[in-house]
Amino acid sequence: MTLFGFRLSKLENHIYTNIKRTKLAFPEETKMMEYGLDLMFNLTREINGALKNNEKPQLYANSNLFARNRQLLLNAYFCLNCSHYGTQVVILRTIMENNNLMRLFNLHPQYAYEWLPLNIQKQFSLETQSKYNKSGRADATFKFPWVRNIVFKKEGKEEVGKRIEKIYHELCDYTHPNFKGWRELMGLQAKKEVLLELPAFTPDNASELVGLTLYFMQMSFKTCVETFRQHLLSFVIHLHAFQNDFNKLMVRYEA
Repeated sequence: MTLFGFRLSKLENHIYTNIKRTKLAFPEETKMMEYGLDLMFNLTREINGALKNNEKPQLYANSNLFARNRQLLLNAYFCLNCSHYGTQVVILRTIMENNNLMRLFNLHPQYAYEWLPLNIQKQFSLETQSKYNKSGRADATFKFPWVRNIVFKKEGKEEVGKRIEKIYHELCDYTHPNFKGWRELMGLQAKKEVLLELPAFTPDNASELVGLTLYFMQMSFKTCVETFRQHLLSFVIHLHAFQNDFNKLMVRYEA
């Protein structure tokens, strides 16, 4: 069985080659990502149980966002292995936006309620609806700059906010249709930059995105714990193990 079939066998073989090169160059990091993804799937099952008979809108909103990040990180990991770096950056930017939304909703459950669709809002008790349905909004959207300013406006959070803003703008540079977004398709031939036929494994590009992927995975765990702390006691050992490995590996990627 093949990925694409006979007509795209060349592409398929190239993808497998990139996967082998990526895992050979980053053995510890790729194993850690796989461990983290498995842990995220296990956490999702635990989170679903936490939603039963619960009246906190931030739990419903953040369970959805965490599940989205789990799937997005799975896709980002696939892109990393296949050396599709530009596409991976698009995915990572969405993960960053989701993480900041989760932080916002933990700080202000009212916004979580407004973000939920109307059919979910109506599932809450009348007491909860009365408490949170102050604006009458449903399916509300919150722009990234506004969310960032709310989340990081507290004293002591300014530097973190500036770092988040810097990373976000760098991701946007690759997301928008300019030459920075062509990273996986550019190569050197005779000291000249050329457009490649197929995406190529590039150690420098891969290294940067390995660091970013691990960083956003760690952020997703952090916001998940902030939301569901009392429901994740059975995962404390696993979460600590991920954090310890993260701390050891990330010193290679800190600027």
